[in-house]
Amino acid sequence: MRRRYDPNPTFLTKASGIKQKRHTRAVITVVILAVLSLVTVFIMWGAHMQSIYREKFPDMVGFATAEHTHITTKEETSSESTEGSTSETPEETTTTALAPVIPTAGSMETAADTEATEQNNDPDPIPTYDPVIFSTGHPVQSVSHEERDMMLEALQQSIISYNNANSDARISFRYINLASNETLGVNDLAPIVPAGSWALVGGIRYCEQVSIGAVSPYNEIVFYGDPPEAWGYNSWIGTTYTAGKEFYLATCVDLSITMNDSLAFDYVCSRLGTVEEFNETPRAISSYIDYNSEVTYTDYSGTVMRGIRRSCVYDLTAFMEYAYYGYLNDNETYLPLMGAMSQSQMPTPFRTAFGEDTLILHISGRDEIAHAYTDVAIIDGDEPVILAISVECSSYDRANVIMADLAGYLHEFLAACHQ
Repeated sequence: MRRRYDPNPTFLTKASGIKQKRHTRAVITVVILAVLSLVTVFIMWGAHMQSIYREKFPDMVGFATAEHTHITTKEETSSESTEGSTSETPEETTTTALAPVIPTAGSMETAADTEATEQNNDPDPIPTYDPVIFSTGHPVQSVSHEERDMMLEALQQSIISYNNANSDARISFRYINLASNETLGVNDLAPIVPAGSWALVGGIRYCEQVSIGAVSPYNEIVFYGDPPEAWGYNSWIGTTYTAGKEFYLATCVDLSITMNDSLAFDYVCSRLGTVEEFNETPRAISSYIDYNSEVTYTDYSGTVMRGIRRSCVYDLTAFMEYAYYGYLNDNETYLPLMGAMSQSQMPTPFRTAFGEDTLILHISGRDEIAHAYTDVAIIDGDEPVILAISVECSSYDRANVIMADLAGYLHEFLAACHQ
């Protein structure tokens, strides 16, 4: 009978231990190799990034550890100033490795205060203007005179109907054709608050006073001494400068027109004679409503108004016509007025009707207290015309819509005459 063979238990235990040790060594070896591989990759990546950094920022390599780098302390600065040392050049000072300064709210306020104290109070140079060039020739109308008269009557009726349809607004309209002397007015003699459009009169008077030597553009200087909050009207000066700024009178004339600046216009009026002397200019041109005589009328809201400083669009178009022919006959005298109107920064609703390519010289008036808005302009389109529209209504935006609509009626009439 064959004898059964059984493994020795002691041998099996030893064999199992040997097997376990070999497995552990293998695992440790694999882990070590993996760690070494990762370290090698990391070192190679670091070297690669350093080379890129050197290529992009060659001036900064080694800067942090350079021997000449030195941050000057407050004490050292004080000591060097006392001793009169000049060892550091301006170039060395600008290359000192200082951390970037991040402005805080406090530092920003200080900067603003510093800027305000550094305002240049000397008068700025007087504005200059390129000559205004009006068209010397316009297309001949394609309709007969009889047809044009009928079309003009239709235009008048359209404006009257529009006025009646907007009974909550008080509208004045006047048009003058500079080529044919054709005119049209609707409520053009009604009293209005001209507001800033009265700067047209100030501009005329200034130009003529300079031409006769009564005013010198460079000798007349005004001083802005009131804080902005002290002036209750629209003032570009008040929102741009602090007290102490000086202006040539010529600059004030420009600002009263280009920026509709009420404070600048107040300076102009006060420097061009007494009230009576100033009013000699508009009275000599047209004075259906005397600016300084009291008038009584009913405004857009139905309120009975009584007061001075009123005009009408009939007078405003007469002033603009006077300036136009004055400039044609004497460019040099009236250029400050015409140039300022050509550079007006105030929007005009007439642009909506006549287009961006049409030459428009204008002056705006805006009185939010009276809700009175006015625009008077020279429009050099198919035919050279003067247009003045004044609107009293609930808002500036609505007034602009009304002005644009009425100017559109005039533009359609002129275009129909040249079809």
